[in-house]
Order: sequence, then C-alpha cells, then structure tokens
Amino acid sequence: MRKIGKGLGMIKWGVITALICLGGWLQAGPLELLMPQPKRVRPAEGEWVYDARQVRKGALAEGETLKPGAYRLNIRPDGVIWAAADAEGQRYAQATLRQLNRLGKGKIPCGDVEDWPSFQVRGMLHDTGRNWQPLAQLKQQLDWMADYKLNVFQWHITDNPGWRLQSFKYPQLSKPENLDRTDRFYTQAEFKELIAYAAARGITVIPELDVPGHTATFRRAFGIKRMDDPRVREIITGLFEELVGLLSPEITPYIHIGSDEVQAHERVPGEWLTGWVEMLRARGFRVVAWGPGQHPPGLKQPLIRQYWMGRQVRRSGAEPYIDSQCSYYINHVDPLELLAAATYQKPCITGMPENRLGAIFAVWHDDAVATPEDLLTMNPVCPAMVLYSDVFWNGREKDEMRYIGNLPDPRDPAFAEAAALEHRLLAHKPFFPKAYFPYWKQTDLRWRMAVSGDPAVPFERLPWEDRILAQGTLYPQHFFYPQTNLVSGKPEAVTFGMVVYSDRERTVPLVVDCMNYSRSDGRSRDAALQLGVWNAKGAQVLLNEKPVPPPRWLQPGVAGSKSREIPLKDEVWMVRPPVNVRLKKGRNTLRLILPRKGWKWSATCFFPETGGLTFEPPQLPKS
Repeated sequence: MRKIGKGLGMIKWGVITALICLGGWLQAGPLELLMPQPKRVRPAEGEWVYDARQVRKGALAEGETLKPGAYRLNIRPDGVIWAAADAEGQRYAQATLRQLNRLGKGKIPCGDVEDWPSFQVRGMLHDTGRNWQPLAQLKQQLDWMADYKLNVFQWHITDNPGWRLQSFKYPQLSKPENLDRTDRFYTQAEFKELIAYAAARGITVIPELDVPGHTATFRRAFGIKRMDDPRVREIITGLFEELVGLLSPEITPYIHIGSDEVQAHERVPGEWLTGWVEMLRARGFRVVAWGPGQHPPGLKQPLIRQYWMGRQVRRSGAEPYIDSQCSYYINHVDPLELLAAATYQKPCITGMPENRLGAIFAVWHDDAVATPEDLLTMNPVCPAMVLYSDVFWNGREKDEMRYIGNLPDPRDPAFAEAAALEHRLLAHKPFFPKAYFPYWKQTDLRWRMAVSGDPAVPFERLPWEDRILAQGTLYPQHFFYPQTNLVSGKPEAVTFGMVVYSDRERTVPLVVDCMNYSRSDGRSRDAALQLGVWNAKGAQVLLNEKPVPPPRWLQPGVAGSKSREIPLKDEVWMVRPPVNVRLKKGRNTLRLILPRKGWKWSATCFFPETGGLTFEPPQLPKS
C-alpha cells in the first residue's frame, strides 16, 4: 500500500515526480494522448499526414494469433498498415486512427501500436424509462461510444414513470394516461432502428424490461395493485415473447430483466422469475439481472449478475458478473470526482477471470428533466465516456478505494497517475459540445482542511492539517465510502482553505457549489434552499476574508419528495454561470466553511480560467 510520508524527503520526491510528469505532458503527442491508452506503443521516426487512401490492411504472420478485439497499427510517413484479430479489432483500429487524426490535427507521429481489450463488456446505461430521450440524442452518444471503444449500451427502457417500448399485444402500456412526465415512447420500428445503428458501430444493446419492481406504469395500465396478481405471469411472459420477436441473439445476445429494489407489493413467486429466465434462454439469449435483487430460484445455470450497491462484487461467486458500482453511478457523483474513480477504482475485483465480464457506468437521472438535453448537461456523461473508456479497457492493477472522493496528496507519487490521466482527458474535451463536458482542470489546486467552522478565526491561525488536497470537489466525508473520511469523529463543521496568487488585479470567474446535489432525489434529502445562502446548512465562502454572495436562486424553497417531479434549474453548478470575484495582485485567501448536516458533506470550488493564477496551500500552524 502506498503511504504518504512527511518531511523534506517526501517533498523532494513530490517535486521530482511533478517535474517528470510536466516534462512528459509538454512533449505529449497524439500517441500519448489516446483514450483508452493502448497497451503497447513504440514511437518511430517521422510523421504521417493523414490520408485515408494510405491506410492498408496487412496480414498476420504465419502462425500468429491475436486476442479477441486486438489490433495492430504500423504508422509510417507513407501510410498505415493495420491488422486485426477480427471485425471488432478492425473497428478499434479505425477508432484509434480517428482519434490520432483529431489529436494531431491531421499530422500523426509515426510508431507502432498494439492493443486489445481487457474486458469484453465496456458500457453505458441510460434510464429512458424515467426520462425519455429522442433517438437522435441516443445515436449521437453511440457515435461517441464507438470513438472511445465502449461496446455495450444498456437500454433501461421501463420504469415507474413509463413503459417506453411500444407493445402491440398490450397497447394500454403506451396510452398517455398511463405514462408520467411525458407521453413519449419508442415504437418497435425505432427500437429496431437503434439496435441496428448500434450494431453497425460494434455496440451491443442490452434491452432491459425491469420487472417485477419499478412497475408503477405497468400496474396502472392493467389495474393491478400487486405484482403477485395471477394475471401478471401471463402478461409479462407475453411482453418478453414480444421483445424476443424484435431481436436476434446473434446481434443482441443479452436481455436484462431488472429485478432490483422490489417492494413488498411487487414481489412475485420465485418460480415466475425462473420461468421467464428459462423461456428467454430457450430462445437463445443470455439473461442479466441486478444484484442485489429478487433472485430466481432453481436455475439450471447462473444468471449474469450486474452489481450496483456498495462493493457487492467482492462477494461474487461462480456466476459471471458486470460491475456497475460506486462511482459508476454518475448521477450521484460530481463531475470532478470521476477522475479518482477512473484512476484508482479497479473494476471486477474478484471471481474467476472468465466471470469478470466488465463494467457499465449508469446515468440514473431519477428526477424529472425539463428537456432531454438536461440529461447531458447535468450529468457528466461525456467526461465519463472518455475516462471510463480507459479503465474499462485496461483495468487497474490495484483497487485503491481510499482515494475515491479524495485524490492522493500531490506529494505522494500515486498522485501523478491522476494528474496524467486528467491531462489526457482534457485533450479530448474539444471534441464534444462544451455544454456536455462539465470538467475543468483541478489537479493544480492546493487546498488544506481545518477542523473548525468559525469565520472569526483569521485564515493564518486556523488549525490546518498537513494533507494537501489537489482537487476541485472536496469531501470531508464521502457519502458512498466512509473509509475515505478526512476527519474522524463528528465535528460540527470544517473549513477548506487555499492561497491564490494573481499576476495582476483582475475579475475572474469562480465556480462554487456547496450543495453537490445528486440528480436523483438530491433535494428531497436536505432542507429547502433559500435565497441569500449557499446551502441550507449554513455554508460560507470567503475571499480575502469577505463573504462571496451566492447567486439569486431560481427555485428557492423546493424540497421534499415532490421535488423529484420539479426539474432542476440552477441548483447544480454544471448549468449555471460562475460567480465573478475580484482578486488582488499577489496573494489572496479563499476559504469554504462547511457545516455538517444532511446526506452529502461536500463542496465544489475551482477557477475555470487559470491563466495568470497559481495556487498554494495555507501555511501550517507553527508548533
């Protein structure tokens, strides 16, 4: 295990590490910036000017074999020769060339690339049962997935607000009076169209009809109060049969039956679940179900389990499984928090190697949205695609959950891994719409924390801790991972402080968020936000010891269980303008005071424009 040392030796090592990384970053070219990072890259002399006519297929050497999905590129000044294990590998070779062309703006350094995926499942989930998305928006995301070698799209197509797949057998499921939030659904023709669109890009769709839980629309459509009503068995069987008629196991080999978060009135006899699973298997499909969830008893073969809560994957046994845990639920995490998860969380950490299928990150925007675009502006879908493409493709050697939510101290050699990954991530930001990429550089920040919430204590006299926090989202205590606490016990408040140096007097934008709402029932867990405050817990923001006023909130007073049906507006920092603050020339102090209340104890604070600014941690108290 890596440990943070103290004293001059550690400081020297941190400086050396930082200088080495900085030198590498300044020289980084397209080959070094690829996402996911190829497993083998050998630079060569020269440069190739991109020309699709100069890309030629090569042959494998006699007796040579490549792993499934593997490819090889030999880039020389006169063109590129590629070879691949299969059609999948060919698509990945093409995706790498597309990235190199964009990163190099048409000029690609010569070299040899050899690469292959470590996991066969690398994907993204969208919940369109709660919030419908138009086909064009889903197709755009499939295009991005293909660019970053993500190969599975899990289509959660039914949930409490809506059964979004047209049924000719039971048309009442699509009647407007039975649908919440919107009366939109996918026709069977649209359903097949998206599957074909994905398949053409090497992406497998996993359709998910979620039963027997999450079935409010289903029960409303049939006038059923409990899912153990005898009619349910025949109806669900008919819906799965109708689904199977739209699919081909060769193109869509998986069907997901949901089965998680089953309430008491939704539980069905276990033999019903078993019957549905065996019927789907008899038609040639592999069946996936959530874990934990209601489990079908007496199966001839185990299900594919998709783990979603805590680190349940540690308890996986003989069954094949997909990892969708912790920070892979991106509706709950801050965009800047993705960096730690992508750097230090190891997917599929247990079980036989052949059972570790891979990982899928999920977008569960449980709250209603005003427009489908809000799903991409209020959740870090695009940064997650880029970051998780790397870890889902390559895996990680260690599982460092202690760093989730809190990156290593920048004096720790482990910090260089996150800083380098962030550098590569930001090289890809220009390839996405700005509004869809809520991520800015954070690893140059230098915060310290003090166990104090008294604004009357001068900045220099606060009991700053030695640990330095080089990150934009700050967690005194993480709501998912208690083992990553920065503080012990239960102090009433903490303070984060940083020294900001400016090369001149200036007005600059500052992103501040003291709520860090999840887009899933975030407002229902805390007291209502009111005008004139940063959050309902009494958070304060001080620049040079003077309060920074909060925005004039568009929806003060919204809270409670009904808030999930009121779309978010400016409550999340990703969609509101930064505040403007005035910096003095030279030294400025910035501090956040965060009282401990409610579900999340965190804040986000960073400068999106850092030209002319440098950051240092507060001085430690003199002993």
